[in-house]
Amino acid sequence: MTTINSILQAQQRRRHVRVLASTLVFGLIALAAYLVLLGQGPLELSPRQVLDVLTGGGSESHIRVVWDLRLPVAIATVIVGTALGLAGSWTQTMARNPLASPDILGVTGGASVLVVLGTVHSRPSFAEGIPEFWWRACLAMIGALLVVILLAVLGGIGTSNRIVIVGIALSLMFQAVVAYLMRSAQIQRAAEAQTWLAGSTGFVRMEVIVPLLVALAPFLAIGIWCARELPLLAHDDSSATTLGVNISRQRALLLIAATGICAVVVSVVGPIGFIALLAPHLARMVARTPTPSPVASAAAGAALLTVCAVIAGAIPVNAPVGAVSSVIGGCALVVLVWNAARRS
Repeated sequence: MTTINSILQAQQRRRHVRVLASTLVFGLIALAAYLVLLGQGPLELSPRQVLDVLTGGGSESHIRVVWDLRLPVAIATVIVGTALGLAGSWTQTMARNPLASPDILGVTGGASVLVVLGTVHSRPSFAEGIPEFWWRACLAMIGALLVVILLAVLGGIGTSNRIVIVGIALSLMFQAVVAYLMRSAQIQRAAEAQTWLAGSTGFVRMEVIVPLLVALAPFLAIGIWCARELPLLAHDDSSATTLGVNISRQRALLLIAATGICAVVVSVVGPIGFIALLAPHLARMVARTPTPSPVASAAAGAALLTVCAVIAGAIPVNAPVGAVSSVIGGCALVVLVWNAARRS
């Protein structure tokens, strides 16, 4: 018995080391991409010049460009990537399904429908005198909540593939609704909504960063509080119940946390797809763990979205980061589905 316990403890220590190492690797990638992102633009700066500006040096024009224009974008990119990586790891572990992410399940689409409705047709009456961030966040929360209710009724909050199929169907339906709203809107409002729908951190300014963190805080707190029992949810329901886990409550809380995070992100930067899906897979493959670590997934999400932002800024066409992540994520989704079909 002692030998078995020693072996299990040694395996657990090695797993923790791999998770820590993978988190460090993703963090370094995110940091490097962050510095490159701060230097991209009409006025190109080298990483050394960027570091000089961030540490109090540099010319006046460099300081103005980095601090006023590029720093909020880079900070928002890291925050959004981190949040989506966390939401994806919670959702996939909770559902025990590698395709279960908030964007695949239609949560992002539901949030987008109400935000577009409030943008192109009639701003809600409660929005008078409220900053744009907050009323968009409220509409996104309501839309995401309605999707969760639909998922619970039609697919069940469980681990079957039915919830994924229902989620994909809802996503397609929401895309059709958004297309109809855009066609029936005034040109000016439709253009405003289209810019938002592209999914971009490029329009974020510093005054939005604090509200973004404040809005994310309660959902992060819920998810982190539930994370202590997250590894137990990876087992089957009978084993998890035997180990003392209240499965229904934990799944509901984790779904609320993931849904809230995606709603807040959507309200600020628009729908950015596939980061919540891919980041946990990257974290699991690099750390070689049976389930994605939330910490490694958060770092992978930050690295992935920041690299996508660098790619978006490097290509000749002015492309939003959401378009780049969708191209990469779409190809990765095909590979994931093909591998799952081959294993089964």
